[in-house]
Amino acid sequence: MSGDDIRNIADIVGTDSAYRHFVKRINKEFEIADEERNTHVYVFYQKNKAGKEVGFAVVGHSAAKMKVWEKTFKEEGWVDKKFKMATPCYELMYMYVRLEERQKGLGSRLFGQVVDFTRGEKIKAIYAYVGEKLPLALNFYREKGARILTNLSGDGAANAFLEWRV
Repeated sequence: MSGDDIRNIADIVGTDSAYRHFVKRINKEFEIADEERNTHVYVFYQKNKAGKEVGFAVVGHSAAKMKVWEKTFKEEGWVDKKFKMATPCYELMYMYVRLEERQKGLGSRLFGQVVDFTRGEKIKAIYAYVGEKLPLALNFYREKGARILTNLSGDGAANAFLEWRV
Protein backbone atom coordinates (compact mmCIF):
# COMPACT_ATOMS: atom_id res chain seq x y z
CA MET A 1 0.00 0.00 0.00
CA SER A 2 1.29 3.44 -0.86
CA GLY A 3 0.45 7.11 -0.63
CA ASP A 4 -1.08 6.78 -4.10
CA ASP A 5 -3.48 4.20 -2.68
CA ILE A 6 -4.58 6.65 0.03
CA ARG A 7 -5.24 9.30 -2.64
CA ASN A 8 -7.17 6.80 -4.80
CA ILE A 9 -9.27 5.71 -1.83
CA ALA A 10 -10.01 9.35 -0.96
CA ASP A 11 -11.09 9.98 -4.57
CA ILE A 12 -13.38 6.94 -4.55
CA VAL A 13 -15.02 7.88 -1.25
CA GLY A 14 -15.32 11.49 -2.43
CA THR A 15 -17.97 13.43 -0.54
CA ASP A 16 -19.70 10.40 1.01
CA SER A 17 -19.81 11.73 4.57
CA ALA A 18 -20.84 8.35 5.99
CA TYR A 19 -17.51 6.83 4.90
CA ARG A 20 -15.05 9.75 4.86
CA HIS A 21 -13.58 8.46 8.14
CA PHE A 22 -12.36 5.40 6.19
CA VAL A 23 -9.61 7.47 4.59
CA LYS A 24 -8.13 8.56 7.93
CA ARG A 25 -8.43 5.07 9.41
CA ILE A 26 -6.88 3.43 6.35
CA ASN A 27 -4.02 5.92 6.41
CA LYS A 28 -3.45 5.03 10.09
CA GLU A 29 -3.43 1.31 9.22
CA PHE A 30 -0.90 2.06 6.47
CA GLU A 31 1.35 3.91 8.94
CA ILE A 32 1.17 1.02 11.41
CA ALA A 33 1.90 -1.52 8.68
CA ASP A 34 4.89 0.54 7.59
CA GLU A 35 6.24 0.48 11.17
CA GLU A 36 5.72 -3.24 11.80
CA ARG A 37 7.74 -5.70 9.74
CA ASN A 38 5.22 -8.52 10.06
CA THR A 39 2.25 -6.46 8.90
CA HIS A 40 1.13 -6.39 5.29
CA VAL A 41 -1.65 -4.31 3.77
CA TYR A 42 -3.03 -4.86 0.26
CA VAL A 43 -5.49 -2.71 -1.69
CA PHE A 44 -7.80 -3.93 -4.45
CA TYR A 45 -9.81 -1.70 -6.76
CA GLN A 46 -12.99 -2.20 -8.75
CA LYS A 47 -13.80 -0.26 -11.90
CA ASN A 48 -17.22 0.44 -13.36
CA LYS A 49 -18.17 -0.11 -17.02
CA ALA A 50 -16.64 3.24 -17.94
CA GLY A 51 -13.29 2.17 -16.45
CA LYS A 52 -13.46 4.50 -13.45
CA GLU A 53 -12.36 3.18 -10.05
CA VAL A 54 -15.50 3.15 -7.92
CA GLY A 55 -14.68 0.66 -5.18
CA PHE A 56 -11.84 -0.62 -3.04
CA ALA A 57 -11.05 -3.32 -0.52
CA VAL A 58 -8.22 -3.23 2.01
CA VAL A 59 -6.90 -6.53 3.31
CA GLY A 60 -4.24 -6.86 5.96
CA HIS A 61 -2.20 -9.39 7.83
CA SER A 62 -0.73 -8.83 11.25
CA ALA A 63 0.07 -11.92 13.28
CA ALA A 64 0.21 -9.78 16.44
CA LYS A 65 -3.21 -8.22 15.78
CA MET A 66 -4.81 -11.61 15.12
CA LYS A 67 -3.45 -12.96 18.43
CA VAL A 68 -4.95 -9.97 20.24
CA TRP A 69 -8.28 -10.48 18.46
CA GLU A 70 -8.40 -14.16 19.39
CA LYS A 71 -7.55 -13.51 23.04
CA THR A 72 -9.93 -10.56 23.38
CA PHE A 73 -12.84 -12.29 21.67
CA LYS A 74 -12.45 -15.31 23.95
CA GLU A 75 -12.22 -13.14 27.07
CA GLU A 76 -15.30 -11.14 26.07
CA GLY A 77 -17.28 -14.26 25.22
CA TRP A 78 -17.58 -13.49 21.52
CA VAL A 79 -16.28 -16.94 20.66
CA ASP A 80 -15.97 -20.25 22.46
CA LYS A 81 -12.87 -20.67 24.66
CA LYS A 82 -11.71 -23.46 22.32
CA PHE A 83 -11.87 -21.21 19.24
CA LYS A 84 -8.66 -20.94 17.23
CA MET A 85 -8.22 -18.51 14.39
CA ALA A 86 -6.94 -20.17 11.24
CA THR A 87 -3.32 -19.38 10.48
CA PRO A 88 -2.20 -17.83 8.32
CA CYS A 89 -5.16 -15.49 7.92
CA TYR A 90 -6.03 -12.07 6.57
CA GLU A 91 -8.36 -9.40 7.86
CA LEU A 92 -10.81 -7.75 5.49
CA MET A 93 -10.29 -4.30 6.95
CA TYR A 94 -12.38 -2.13 4.66
CA MET A 95 -14.55 -2.57 1.61
CA TYR A 96 -16.45 0.18 -0.14
CA VAL A 97 -18.31 0.73 -3.41
CA ARG A 98 -19.67 4.16 -4.30
CA LEU A 99 -23.36 4.43 -3.51
CA GLU A 100 -24.43 5.08 -7.11
CA GLU A 101 -22.50 1.99 -8.27
CA ARG A 102 -24.06 -0.48 -5.82
CA GLN A 103 -26.43 -3.28 -6.86
CA LYS A 104 -24.49 -3.75 -10.13
CA GLY A 105 -22.35 -6.72 -9.10
CA LEU A 106 -19.23 -4.61 -8.56
CA GLY A 107 -19.03 -5.40 -4.84
CA SER A 108 -19.23 -9.11 -5.64
CA ARG A 109 -16.41 -8.78 -8.17
CA LEU A 110 -14.34 -6.80 -5.70
CA PHE A 111 -14.87 -9.38 -2.97
CA GLY A 112 -13.96 -12.06 -5.53
CA GLN A 113 -10.60 -10.33 -6.07
CA VAL A 114 -9.93 -10.52 -2.34
CA VAL A 115 -10.82 -14.23 -2.16
CA ASP A 116 -8.77 -15.08 -5.27
CA PHE A 117 -5.74 -13.22 -3.91
CA THR A 118 -6.10 -14.89 -0.53
CA ARG A 119 -6.27 -18.35 -2.08
CA GLY A 120 -3.25 -17.56 -4.24
CA GLU A 121 -1.31 -16.62 -1.12
CA LYS A 122 -2.31 -19.95 0.48
CA ILE A 123 -4.12 -18.16 3.29
CA LYS A 124 -6.59 -20.33 5.21
CA ALA A 125 -9.17 -17.75 6.31
CA ILE A 126 -10.35 -14.17 6.11
CA TYR A 127 -11.78 -12.47 9.19
CA ALA A 128 -13.75 -9.25 9.43
CA TYR A 129 -15.50 -7.22 12.05
CA VAL A 130 -18.58 -5.49 10.70
CA GLY A 131 -19.85 -2.52 12.62
CA GLU A 132 -22.40 -0.71 10.52
CA LYS A 133 -25.45 1.42 11.20
CA LEU A 134 -27.26 -0.39 8.39
CA PRO A 135 -27.45 -4.15 7.95
CA LEU A 136 -26.53 -3.97 4.23
CA ALA A 137 -22.86 -4.83 4.75
CA LEU A 138 -23.65 -7.78 7.00
CA ASN A 139 -26.26 -9.05 4.53
CA PHE A 140 -23.76 -8.70 1.67
CA TYR A 141 -21.13 -10.69 3.56
CA ARG A 142 -23.66 -13.38 4.46
CA GLU A 143 -24.43 -13.74 0.74
CA LYS A 144 -20.69 -14.18 0.18
CA GLY A 145 -20.60 -17.15 2.53
CA ALA A 146 -19.44 -15.50 5.75
CA ARG A 147 -19.72 -17.62 8.83
CA ILE A 148 -20.95 -15.42 11.64
CA LEU A 149 -18.82 -16.22 14.67
CA THR A 150 -20.55 -13.61 16.82
CA ASN A 151 -23.58 -11.49 16.05
CA LEU A 152 -23.99 -8.46 18.30
CA SER A 153 -26.59 -6.79 16.10
CA GLY A 154 -29.44 -4.85 17.58
CA ASP A 155 -31.09 -1.44 17.69
CA GLY A 156 -30.76 -1.00 13.93
CA ALA A 157 -27.04 -1.78 13.92
CA ALA A 158 -25.34 -4.76 12.35
CA ASN A 159 -22.25 -5.71 14.37
CA ALA A 160 -20.63 -9.08 13.86
CA PHE A 161 -17.34 -10.98 13.78
CA LEU A 162 -17.12 -12.96 10.52
CA GLU A 163 -15.00 -15.72 9.03
CA TRP A 164 -14.54 -17.11 5.53
CA ARG A 165 -12.51 -20.30 5.16
CA VAL A 166 -10.79 -20.16 1.79
